[in-house]
Amino acid sequence: MRARLQRQLLAVMGLAIAGYAMVPGCVIRVGPGTGGDDDSAPEGVPVPEEAAPDQSVEEPDQSVEEPDQETKTPEELAEEAFLRGDPQEFALASTKATFTTYALAGMIESLGLDPATLDEAALSELMVQYMPAAAEEAERWLSTLDPSTLPLGITPRYKCTDEFGCVYSTPCKHAVWGYSIPSTKHLCFVTDCGDARCSTCPTWVGEILSHLAIRAWCAYVCVEQGVYDGKPIAIGAGGISPIRNTFIGPICKAP
Repeated sequence: MRARLQRQLLAVMGLAIAGYAMVPGCVIRVGPGTGGDDDSAPEGVPVPEEAAPDQSVEEPDQSVEEPDQETKTPEELAEEAFLRGDPQEFALASTKATFTTYALAGMIESLGLDPATLDEAALSELMVQYMPAAAEEAERWLSTLDPSTLPLGITPRYKCTDEFGCVYSTPCKHAVWGYSIPSTKHLCFVTDCGDARCSTCPTWVGEILSHLAIRAWCAYVCVEQGVYDGKPIAIGAGGISPIRNTFIGPICKAP
């Protein structure tokens, strides 16, 4: 019985071995793969390696473009030079211009002229004539002040154009006797103006202003064009005629 059982087991094992021999075997290849059955290369053919993705990060452009100076007007460039100038120099020049112009208006008013006979040409001549005396008064008054007490941060004032009709920027039109208009290209910017008493000036001038000859006064500081840091090269006085509201000036002198 035992021998019979052994013969049966041997027969089964023989059939299993014969069946296995008839089934095609699997071929195992060793090499880089792409993760898919269809992308496997034939046996013996090298598989090219895929390029690694570019992991570099493009750095943003940190450069700052300089503004195109050619796109700015001469007035804008001159105003920038004005604002970059020495604050104390411009404070002193502006104070001189304010008091000189204010005193000039008071002197002309004190003449008691009939405004009906005072046209623009006659008013311009009077401003040229009396400006040296007004400038001397300004120098005497400024000699009593401490320059460090003068207000800094002087800038051109659009308010003078909007409220009183002063020209915002212009070259010198006339010069006082003994002084020539600057030969270099320049612009004068209005820095102060008014039709009443100047708050920083002596009281005696305001007492004689009647606005008969000059409706409003306009003070100017002039700078050279084509420079980076501006310097006051002249101060100017302008005025508005009460007849036709015509702007006259600026009459210029050394700062």
